Amino acid sequence: MITLISDIIASNLFLFRFLGSILIFLLFWCGKTPITKLTVKLLNKLLNRRRQIADHSTLTFVLAPLKTLLAVSGIYLALANLHPSPSISLFLLKLYRISFIIILTWSLLRLCDCASDSLFLFRNKLDEQLDVTLNKTLMTLLKKVIKILVIVISSIAILSETGTNVTTIITGIGLGGLTFALAAQDTAQNLFGGLVILLDKPFSVDDWISTSSIEGVVEDINFRSTRIRTFPNSLVVVPNSTLVSSPITNWSKMNKRRASFSIGLTYDTPKDKLEHCISRITEMVNSNPEVIPNDTVIRFNSFQDSSLEISLVFFTAATSFSDFQRIKETVNFGIMQIVEEEGLNFAFPTQTLYINNSSAK
Repeated sequence: MITLISDIIASNLFLFRFLGSILIFLLFWCGKTPITKLTVKLLNKLLNRRRQIADHSTLTFVLAPLKTLLAVSGIYLALANLHPSPSISLFLLKLYRISFIIILTWSLLRLCDCASDSLFLFRNKLDEQLDVTLNKTLMTLLKKVIKILVIVISSIAILSETGTNVTTIITGIGLGGLTFALAAQDTAQNLFGGLVILLDKPFSVDDWISTSSIEGVVEDINFRSTRIRTFPNSLVVVPNSTLVSSPITNWSKMNKRRASFSIGLTYDTPKDKLEHCISRITEMVNSNPEVIPNDTVIRFNSFQDSSLEISLVFFTAATSFSDFQRIKETVNFGIMQIVEEEGLNFAFPTQTLYINNSSAK
């Protein structure tokens, strides 16, 4: 009986290997989803045993390429089970290893995408140790650098698997990079400008800045340029070398905002009425809870051509443009009410013309 079974298997060896390959592929294909879910579950328990490091959705996103890896592994083992020729086996092995590198790179790039959001929560701890705030700008630049490094390393690994002399390529890239750096000085200046922005941190992403030529909100900072969304909603790309060489005003760093303007009363305003009006305006401004009272300066400033000028300088705790304008509007309405209650009048440009009626000699 055993001899008969052996003869059947020997005479149909390729058929049994083919059926075995199909079985191997089906096992990997059907098991890729359960294995991935089990891996996510185990990592979720392992990483979040003491504190929350990575949530379930993040792990699922990062490990999604594992399904593709299992499917590719099933295809490779199924083909290898057919015992092809040594040259084909070597080709399949190299192809499988290249596929593994590509899938691993895919997963690492996904890891970079979510690193600053929910996968790694070590940022606060690192801030305390290094006394550095890893703000949105730094995280954006670090993610881009890490992605580039991952792609470069994986490309070198793939070239190595194909039998290419990697050492020669790296040497050539180094010499070519030096030549390119000497030829592209503007690009190098922009690169160093990006490093200056990163280290000196005159502004960050989402800050409202202004220079002598542009004003808007920073949307993105990279090694070559900075993207600024202007208030008319146009997007301006500014080279970093140009940006760091000019004075930059970061309005988002204001802890208070200055309001400065003047009003004019008519010249027939009595002195005591003017003093009482200034006193009431000062009290009204300081009573506003959104105005910083200690920095308020309201004084009779000068004699203008057509008015007695009262200058007003005060600071608001709110720094956003809309809130600042709202507070100024409230103050202006209060000034109008006080001037009206005091029976005074606002001045406007006038001229007095004197006509000599004496008869001509």
